[in-house]
Amino acid sequence: MATTTFQGVVRSNGGAGKGNSTPSVVTMSEVISFNAAGSNVAVRIGTSATAGNTFKLPIGAVPIAFSVVAASTGAGSTCDIGSSADPDGFFNEIASVTKGTLKGADGALVVAGGITAITEVTASAGATAGTGTVTGVFTYTVADSGAESN
Repeated sequence: MATTTFQGVVRSNGGAGKGNSTPSVVTMSEVISFNAAGSNVAVRIGTSATAGNTFKLPIGAVPIAFSVVAASTGAGSTCDIGSSADPDGFFNEIASVTKGTLKGADGALVVAGGITAITEVTASAGATAGTGTVTGVFTYTVADSGAESN
């Protein structure tokens, strides 16, 4: 199956027909990884904390949740996800030691209108640093007016 990159905002009205419901933006997710003991380092796309492309959010992105798939080690370890300007700006104190942890976006960079610039996502050790690689799913949407176009 081919990989396709689409530059527009993808919306759907859920099959209700144009003008019968508000078109909503599709939710997007990316698998990312980072070192549990890092300090404000760029996260990587995929399952490696050190190789691969860095993860950048588009203008208007509104983070929703982060789900831990591969956990760190170290009792009670936590991590933060944000940007170079605000290291816990998207998610603060994720329990990275527990596979299946789902954390809602609770940082200062999470605002209704979305972020105002393309932003490289970073990760840091939280209050209790762990070791190893944390891999998880970063889910977000993009702020949109919901207006129909002809």
